Amino acid sequence: MKKSKVLLAISLIFLTATAVFAQSRVNLTIAASEGPAQVMLDGKLVGVANPRLTVSIAPGSYTLIVRKSGLQEFKQTIVVGTGGLTVNAPLGSAASTAPQTLAPPATTTNFPLNITSNISGADVIINNISVGKTPYNGSVPAGSYNVIVRAAGYNDYSQTVSVAGPSTVSANLSPLMVPLSLGNLIPGAQIIINGKLIGTAASSGSFVTQLAPGSYTLTIRAAGFMEFSVPLSVGSGGYSYNPVLQPLTAKYSINLPQAMLNPSFGSNPWSQIQVYVDDRLVSGNMGEVSPGRHSIRIVSGAFQITNSYNFEAGKTYIIEPFVGSNIR
Repeated sequence: MKKSKVLLAISLIFLTATAVFAQSRVNLTIAASEGPAQVMLDGKLVGVANPRLTVSIAPGSYTLIVRKSGLQEFKQTIVVGTGGLTVNAPLGSAASTAPQTLAPPATTTNFPLNITSNISGADVIINNISVGKTPYNGSVPAGSYNVIVRAAGYNDYSQTVSVAGPSTVSANLSPLMVPLSLGNLIPGAQIIINGKLIGTAASSGSFVTQLAPGSYTLTIRAAGFMEFSVPLSVGSGGYSYNPVLQPLTAKYSINLPQAMLNPSFGSNPWSQIQVYVDDRLVSGNMGEVSPGRHSIRIVSGAFQITNSYNFEAGKTYIIEPFVGSNIR
């Protein structure tokens, strides 16, 4: 009976010690050379080091993988003792499979990486992670990096740079081309941008071209119409515009032949004469009319002279009335 009790007590002590050991957990700290980086133990994702991660695990042997897109992963077989473990994971270095125990932290050398662009304040993206704006001055471990420089209204600039020492990226961003759409034009009208002829309006009265975003002077010339000019500010979404062209006018001047004037009338003869254009009283003996046919009526006292003329845009006409007589 005594022997049975002793065996039972020993069994209970063994089971209790086993349970306590099974429940004991220690800290594993991963220090990645660049974050954010995925941390995997025995093929299972346990967290993200940015750039450090501490997890609580049971003592034992594990396969550790630290992985970041664009960099060579760090792979290590580690032995975690009852005192825990800190592992330095230099990404971009050659993989190691030798067991690692508590040891002095590995040193990682970073090199300056300077990024400039012709557009100040452009976004800088390294290995798909936004790191700041131009001009950018940072430092990275040795390795290969994909650098993207991005700004609104410009094409992305992309370059792969191998860093083994101080490195510089000079990004020259080219403007995006966006549409300039014009409508309500005179077919054949000349389209001029910043003094340069770039095309003519289609028979439908429309015109489309591609421009980089920016400020321009648009000039339109069409026969029979006044030259049209306006400043344009073309944004990243393009620009649509329907200009209104004004027809050129024709000028006229009415001259009275000396033979028609009464020499005894010493004052201004036009004070006694009225001029009507299309039955509308106008002032003076000079004026402008739109292109087309118009009637000119000259009235003085009991006499009037009426004639119709076809006026062309941009021309000047001199009208000289005459008076004759017939004998029957």
